[in-house]
Amino acid sequence: MTVARSRASLDHRSNRWLKESGLPLPRFEKLPKEKRRKILAAAAHEFAEHGFEGASFNRIIAAAGISKGAMYYYFADKADAYAAVLEDVFDQIGEALSDLEEPTDADGFWAWLAEGSMRLNESFGRDEQLSKLSRGLYQSASADPTYRHVLARGRGHVESILSRGQALGAVRDDLPLNLLAEATTGMIAAVDRWFADEMERRPLDELLAMSPKVLSMVRDMLGR
Repeated sequence: MTVARSRASLDHRSNRWLKESGLPLPRFEKLPKEKRRKILAAAAHEFAEHGFEGASFNRIIAAAGISKGAMYYYFADKADAYAAVLEDVFDQIGEALSDLEEPTDADGFWAWLAEGSMRLNESFGRDEQLSKLSRGLYQSASADPTYRHVLARGRGHVESILSRGQALGAVRDDLPLNLLAEATTGMIAAVDRWFADEMERRPLDELLAMSPKVLSMVRDMLGR
């Protein structure tokens, strides 16, 4: 096998793995920021308005103002574009929480978590596009690879937070950390799914008022 054929085979296997993982191709990350933002904005609008199932890759391409060939150079398919949008949401969440003061003791940890949770709930509740993307994620059965990727990334964040809580004496340490992270991620996903569905039926203020009670439920499960 020639070097060129070997490289092509490697690229094919790599792209297939990325597709199965629900990750955008690395080429997209190398684009200038302004061009990435334009493509992500077009994709986010399409997925928010039509969900994963109803979204049209062709409409995203037209709204982004690029050729179909260029779009397929950056993304293997619609699921990859969807994953890129969700990755961008994660980045926005990180930026929104970046100015929170780091906790230094157990009580401070739970106060920090409460403030962060309230900010996230308000962001998703008051930003119609984020709300629609959240609902669409849970309603899109065919986007399972993307959903698994989102859960995996979320689980990593949860494990990091719980590890910090253990170091401060706020989180129990009588069970393996990865088990606590798995259980907590499952609970958060269930709560998020419920809130996403209820946003269409309940006033936002009513849902936000439940946030401290939900955190109390989490604390009962995890606290020392």
